[in-house]
Amino acid sequence: MNFRGLMNKKQKERNFAAPSLLRQRKGQGLSVNAIILIILGLVILVMMIIGFTIGWSGIKTFVSKDNSDTIVTACNIACSTNSQNNFCDTKREVTKDGVTLKDVTCNYLAKEQPTYKIENCGSISCDTIAFVKLSNQEILDSKCPGNEGKIVQALIGNTLQSFSCAAK
Repeated sequence: MNFRGLMNKKQKERNFAAPSLLRQRKGQGLSVNAIILIILGLVILVMMIIGFTIGWSGIKTFVSKDNSDTIVTACNIACSTNSQNNFCDTKREVTKDGVTLKDVTCNYLAKEQPTYKIENCGSISCDTIAFVKLSNQEILDSKCPGNEGKIVQALIGNTLQSFSCAAK
């Protein structure tokens, strides 16, 4: 056999071997469940990165929009446990129907915001706090006459502002 015949034989073997190897290879595909888990993992990873870099309050706006039921429950617990500090003084942020009130207390919501359906707590007295209404140019300290020794509070914008009036 000459060199040419040997070359042709080797080429023929290679030509036949290559397609048979290709036919034997089986690609391993990903199942649908694995793809879904990978996507879910990436979403959670992105949320964690955002939470740790810009703060969790940035994510809170995307996750939770209405927390009024949680605030009602917290206020009911504060009343039932006679926790005056939690009912009268603890500042909360409540969102309902797209409106957010900041730094409000259970006492304020019970007395001044009936839409939140928080009941007055008969066992707790928040008598050191007075709620006032302000006109456009008034400031809170102008409401101290008649409220000496109390904390006057008014909703300015969507934030409950407080001012401690000096005692007589």
